[in-house]
Amino acid sequence: MASIDYEPKLVAILSIPFFLSCIFVSTTGLLESEGKALLESGWWSDYSDLTSNRCNWPGIVCDRAGSITEISPPPESLKVGNKFGKMNFSCFPNLVRLDLANHDLNGSTPPQISILPHLRYLDLSSNNLTGELPSSLGNLTQLVELDISSNDFTITIPPELSNLKNLVTLKLSYNSFSGPIPSALCHLGNLTHLQMDHNALEGALPTEIGNMKNLESLDGSYNRLNGSIPLEIGNLKNLEVVDLSSNIIAGSIPSTLGLLTNLITVKFFGNQINGPIPLEIGHLTNLQYLDLGGNKITGLIPFSLGNLTKLRTLQLSRNQFNGSIPLGVFP
Repeated sequence: MASIDYEPKLVAILSIPFFLSCIFVSTTGLLESEGKALLESGWWSDYSDLTSNRCNWPGIVCDRAGSITEISPPPESLKVGNKFGKMNFSCFPNLVRLDLANHDLNGSTPPQISILPHLRYLDLSSNNLTGELPSSLGNLTQLVELDISSNDFTITIPPELSNLKNLVTLKLSYNSFSGPIPSALCHLGNLTHLQMDHNALEGALPTEIGNMKNLESLDGSYNRLNGSIPLEIGNLKNLEVVDLSSNIIAGSIPSTLGLLTNLITVKFFGNQINGPIPLEIGHLTNLQYLDLGGNKITGLIPFSLGNLTKLRTLQLSRNQFNGSIPLGVFP
């Protein structure tokens, strides 16, 4: 794997318990501290007598100076498991990527992860992590991608995640988050992918969602969201996929949805949406998948659906329409 070129930065970390702290007085001291932390974690037990060769260990990437910039042990050959909390993360000031997906991690998330000053990619997905997601993750202000999907995090989504202004991808799917979607998250202006599906989130979509101008994919399906779809969704001009299916959303489909001409997929099935389909949906000429089934939609099916020449899947069953699908509308 190609190395990532970062100049090592000498850091003194003194505000955490001594058993977690690493004090670097030179580049040599930094590299020695990194090697010691790897050794004491027990993650690479078969390599523990070869710390001088650590940059060649599986899942370790170093920069040109030999400082570790990536830790991503292959789960098929190395399982971190209950050793997660044994890593002294304070010893890795130049770490850019930490990937521990599918590692049988359990228990709570070690708070010391939040002191990695240059971390850009954090993946803890597909594990057995429980409890509350640490609000201190909001300190990782350089993060570009955060994936904690497929765990068992509970309580609410911490609003402190709104501090992650560089975040592009946020994956919170398949957990047990409850409570409302924090409106503060809607100020993540660089976010392009937001996945919150398969949780127990409640309340309405925040009207502030219209601030997320770069959003391309929004998935809030399989929750307990209620209220109506805000008109402000029409501000998301880059949106390609929106999935709000299997909630208890009511109200009508906002006409402003027709402003989102980049939409490819719309899934609103399994809610309590009522009123007619707005004529403006006919403006979505890139739409390929439209599922409005299992709602309380009324009125006539609009002829404007015939403008959707790229449509491949249309699901309108289990509603309260008058009349039939007009000629020229597929299928």
